[in-house]
Order: sequence, then C-alpha cells, then structure tokens
Amino acid sequence: MQQISAAESDNWTMNVEDNATIIEYHGDISPEEGESIVEEWQPLISDDEVDTHVLHLDADDHFDDETFSTIEQAGELGLQHGVDRWAVVARKTKTMAISSKLPGEIETYETDDLDDALDWASH
Repeated sequence: MQQISAAESDNWTMNVEDNATIIEYHGDISPEEGESIVEEWQPLISDDEVDTHVLHLDADDHFDDETFSTIEQAGELGLQHGVDRWAVVARKTKTMAISSKLPGEIETYETDDLDDALDWASH
C-alpha cells in the first residue's frame, strides 16, 4: 500500500494508504482530542479515491456518550465524502459497540486483527 498522507500524536496515528484512511489509537483519547482527530480526518476523506476507513483501537479506555457521539458524527461525515466502509479493529465487545453507532448505510467489518482489516479494506 502506498502511504500518501499522515498525522499523529502521542496517543494516535492517522494515515491514508491507497483507498483507506487508517487511524490507530494507542492510549486514552479525550472527547476534545476525538473531535480534533475528526477535523484532521476530513481533508483525508475528501480524496475521491478514499472509500474505506480502518479504526484500530489498541487501548482499554471506556467510551462515554461523547465518544460515541463523535463516532456517529465521523460516520455521517464519512458518508458525505463517500466513505461507506469501516473496519473496526478491537476486542469483540468494543467492535460491536462502535459498529452499532455507525449509520446503517455503512458496511462494517469487525475483527481483532489489524492485518485482516487492512486486507478487507483493500478489496
């Protein structure tokens, strides 16, 4: 996969590879940081080639209502830009909770394996 853009902080990384944006969380994310991540994500999904998002959660933090609201907003924003496929990589209960907050028009793939998600995203 060719990486064409990237951003990061201590707790997360974001990049675009081929048709997919990939955000990996490595630690706790505050609601404010979640909103900031969505703002940084928007220019990346404006590329007509991007139709898939891979969300990898490598953290055990508990999601509150604000976090789920941000996920819902990101799903809606993604649909507005043609991102209608999401791979959610985390423990099973977390993947199910996140997928349930995404708009119904989004095709989701739930897994605990990042390589599986990246393979799914490339098709």
